[in-house]
Amino acid sequence: MVEIQEGTSFLFVGKLSSMTREQARVLVTSLGGRCPSGVNEDLDYLVIGDENSPLYGKGDKKPKQEKVEAMIEAGARTAVINEEDFLRLLGDPPPAPR
Repeated sequence: MVEIQEGTSFLFVGKLSSMTREQARVLVTSLGGRCPSGVNEDLDYLVIGDENSPLYGKGDKKPKQEKVEAMIEAGARTAVINEEDFLRLLGDPPPAPR
């Protein structure tokens, strides 16, 4: 399992297939990460739910994704990942949400 470094931030958009966004937030915070409510310059990961994800050619980009992409173009180090990538960061299988 890859440990989430203390303070690593995750923001979830879209519907996750393996858990609710609230469960994902609880999981991240239980591992020492944080989950801001919106996009900011310090955001480490924007996690896009797999269902209707524009990463898979489905659905439309959400405003938060568009904002993060603009920040990345301006030099931000935020990574846009999908749910599968998020689960890989946690290890296989990920810890159960509390």
